[in-house]
Amino acid sequence: MTKFGIGQPVKRYEDPRLLTGKGRFINDVNLAGQAQAVVVRSPHAHARIVSIDTSSARAAPGVLAVYTGEDVATDGLGTMAPTVQRKRPDGGPMFARSHPGLALGWVRYVGDPFALVVAETLMQAKDAAELIEVSYDDLPSVTDTAQAARGETAVWEECPDNISNVFEAGDAAATAAAFAKATHVVTRRYVISRVYAHFMEPRGVIGSYDPGDERYTLYADVQYPHRVRNALANRIFKIPENKIRVIAGDVGGGFGTKGWQYPEHR
Repeated sequence: MTKFGIGQPVKRYEDPRLLTGKGRFINDVNLAGQAQAVVVRSPHAHARIVSIDTSSARAAPGVLAVYTGEDVATDGLGTMAPTVQRKRPDGGPMFARSHPGLALGWVRYVGDPFALVVAETLMQAKDAAELIEVSYDDLPSVTDTAQAARGETAVWEECPDNISNVFEAGDAAATAAAFAKATHVVTRRYVISRVYAHFMEPRGVIGSYDPGDERYTLYADVQYPHRVRNALANRIFKIPENKIRVIAGDVGGGFGTKGWQYPEHR
């Protein structure tokens, strides 16, 4: 009798294709007339953007467009916001700010995107990105969790204690009772270093628009294409979900980090 059911091994079917170089990753997608884009990011952990001068970048060879947070706001594009709903320590709603895609007015972490350069070639986009002149008013930054919890420096003015929400699970009374009856109680402070999934394929995205049927197509290395589609349709472009198609080919590693939408997807 043939074995089947839960617990039985499932033969991998993608290995021969990937091992022979026939995988199709985001960089393997090339559309007719495809332009290249470079995201310009903040070198500061916390700063106010005093001014952005994109005139030299716009005049650079091959540049098709340069966008900043002001352009995103003017175009009326929506924002991303957390979907998890929790409570603050006082029982009030959690603090959560929406993200416009390109920072406007302030940058709040190293790598915060604030401009996008679109050009005919990748090198032209990179060269033009270096021509963008930004004046910053550098502000105190929060560099570790303990410092953030003390509220010495507020990342957001609306949240002076830096506490977005508190997550609790289990039975607090039962836990306290168990400790009270324990023969020995050991107290230690453990510090967990920052953990990040280092996938081999960097995040990437290619977008196209068909004016004939008024539909968008997004090629992206994402693990949950429907989640990305729904977020783009409902929150960013505010159009029916069937007007956006997200195609996820082979993903060069993700480990959960590519399960969400990022500013670059807009």
